[in-house]
Amino acid sequence: MPVSRKRKKKSRSGRRSSGRPEVAALSRAAQANPLRELFEYRRRLDEHRTALAADSAGPMVDALIMAALSWSDDELEDDFCARFGAAMIQYEGGELEDMVNPDDFVRAVLHALDERLHGSEDSSSDVAAAQRLLAVVAGVLPEPLSASARDLVAEHLDDAAAQRAIRGRAVTGPAQWARNGYGTRWAVVAPFTCADGSRRWYLWDVDTCGYEVVTVHSGFHPSAETALAEWQQAVGPSAAETTLAPADDAETLDALLPGELEGIRLGGENQAQYAEFLRSRQLGHTVRQAARRARGRTLPRLSTGTAAEQFAHQLRQIGHQDRPADDESDQGPAGAGDLAAEMAESWSPREHPSLYPYCSPHKVAAAVSHLRDFYQDDFATQLIAVLPEWIRFLAEHTGMAADLTERCLAYASGESRFPGPLNERGQLGIMTRVAE
Repeated sequence: MPVSRKRKKKSRSGRRSSGRPEVAALSRAAQANPLRELFEYRRRLDEHRTALAADSAGPMVDALIMAALSWSDDELEDDFCARFGAAMIQYEGGELEDMVNPDDFVRAVLHALDERLHGSEDSSSDVAAAQRLLAVVAGVLPEPLSASARDLVAEHLDDAAAQRAIRGRAVTGPAQWARNGYGTRWAVVAPFTCADGSRRWYLWDVDTCGYEVVTVHSGFHPSAETALAEWQQAVGPSAAETTLAPADDAETLDALLPGELEGIRLGGENQAQYAEFLRSRQLGHTVRQAARRARGRTLPRLSTGTAAEQFAHQLRQIGHQDRPADDESDQGPAGAGDLAAEMAESWSPREHPSLYPYCSPHKVAAAVSHLRDFYQDDFATQLIAVLPEWIRFLAEHTGMAADLTERCLAYASGESRFPGPLNERGQLGIMTRVAE
């Protein structure tokens, strides 16, 4: 289908630094070999970020080694995660060249641990504390960062401790989940072993309203019930009547839980989210692997293509006409097929058919913002005009209650601002934990 100027995407500027590392004027040789200059720039940038990470990682490791003398492994792990979050938040929102990534900081922590282990040979207690800390850190690292610790673990820990560290926490039972009345916000909980033989339940609060499925909050709780209660309070009235059920759709669980480190940092994370940044992914990967052994697909699904076809039919029923197949002009209103196809493509998350067809005020507000930002004004206006019909179409497909549908419709024009903190662009940040 030809893309007319009505649907031409606007240029969008990404996140940019207000400055860049100083680069000397290019010599003729450098001008003749821009790849060499780029390589040199990246090398100096990596050195700069490594030095920044080391400045924070060294003191943090020393404090944790001291704490290890009197704390359990679970307490030590919790404190490492909290300190990691505090360290990472200082790099958020700064200059591009000063933004230390999680993998940069983890490598700095491992380097500091290696130095302490080689330098503490005269103190058996310091060695034991550093070894315990190494095992704890290695146990919370997701792939591919966990590979960075394997050589250190093999060098400094005995075989049994090394195996426990690389394996990480074991999941002790099947995952459970709940979702709010709109079907767009999920609680996933799973039990994990503790060092003393007991177990704790880990909660992922997952929001599916944006262009990415994101965990907006996570952490350990003493029981599944306390985890659910905390989630219900954070999500608000739409989650008040929810109950936990077995997470019996492995494909959907894969979509909800974070698994790998690469490509996950979206920007805008707060300190609490950074505190669980590593552990959330490592434990999520463990739960996903366990679920794959009992793979199932129990939730209804709606694909983008099917949604576009069915919605176009609905638009035709209420009077929208299709444009002639040979009409590629930009004059007049768009046809039913064009409107349905673009609306279906603009709805998220397209890659996950079991999450795609659900609707909430938050998701509608995000969609209006996207349509206005992504399309030229005349075509965006036409899409927003049919958004109420799209909401009703989805509500019929999912069986959403009438009162919840009305709450969604209230945000369809974009005139009502969805409550919640806004980012620098005047929009709800993707990592914001909002009440529905």
